[in-house]
Amino acid sequence: MKVHKILGLDLISTFIDGGDVSFTIPEGGGNEFVDDWGIKWRVIDNLPWYVDGSLKTPEDFKNFYPPDPYDEKWFPSCEGVLKLVKDEMAVATLVEGPFTRVWYLTGLQTFLKALYFEPMSLRVLIERMTKFQIELGKGYIDRGVPIVWIDEDLGDVKGPFMRLSVFRENIAPYLKAMVDAFKAKGAKVLIHSDGNVMPLVDDFLSIGLDGLHPIERAAGMDISELKRLYGDRLTLIGNVNQKTVLQDGPLEAIEAQVKECIQDAASGGGYILASDHSIHPGLPAEHVKFMFDIAKKYGVYRRIS
Repeated sequence: MKVHKILGLDLISTFIDGGDVSFTIPEGGGNEFVDDWGIKWRVIDNLPWYVDGSLKTPEDFKNFYPPDPYDEKWFPSCEGVLKLVKDEMAVATLVEGPFTRVWYLTGLQTFLKALYFEPMSLRVLIERMTKFQIELGKGYIDRGVPIVWIDEDLGDVKGPFMRLSVFRENIAPYLKAMVDAFKAKGAKVLIHSDGNVMPLVDDFLSIGLDGLHPIERAAGMDISELKRLYGDRLTLIGNVNQKTVLQDGPLEAIEAQVKECIQDAASGGGYILASDHSIHPGLPAEHVKFMFDIAKKYGVYRRIS
């Protein structure tokens, strides 16, 4: 919260207590451990890195049931942030999409193989996890969170992980069910997806999503083209390169890229400046602060030179 205020941010995101982005690394457990979901992690430089899931067979898929989404254990961080923030910032909460949450449970290769060879068994698991995420998200909205951010990485630098027809048949309906449920309660709904997901953006709009993050520059996502095609219907978030410019600088390059993002995407509104992934521990703090200082300097809706 203090860092958000120092940087002058407009939005703060909370995470699911007990989710895979908010757990505490066990002490004295070596460099690998398995969390409450049966997911294996490897600890490198005191950070957890995904290794594999534990659900590998159609029987595993059918026999897995998610925990109780109404349990109070999921919500303390969200409730604490809402009390601290009051009206100073917008608050969002991350929930996981049907693809991301399920492949974490199975492993990516197992998931993609099952899409083709065991689709009915896999859909049982996707349906159960989608219902869990829907009820979880509704719980956050009921507590006062106005924005739900669906964490759903659907591609890499080469493009989407699956053909468009496969996405539309197996993932899009469940994403739409999540969006419809959250919007019915008055929330705005954003999606986070790394990689080059340009072929999926029309579907994102059909599903009813309000915003796209992080528009990964390193994957070839062109924010000026997104603005031209979708800027009147979709809020664009991100696109400052955290792999190169934010990491290595120099400050002049950071300033130039921030100004470029504002020039390309801010006209008429509908743009939120951010990195093209996250603000992770490996980024120099002075570079991050400089990025937001430049954003405040030039972040007005007018043409800049």
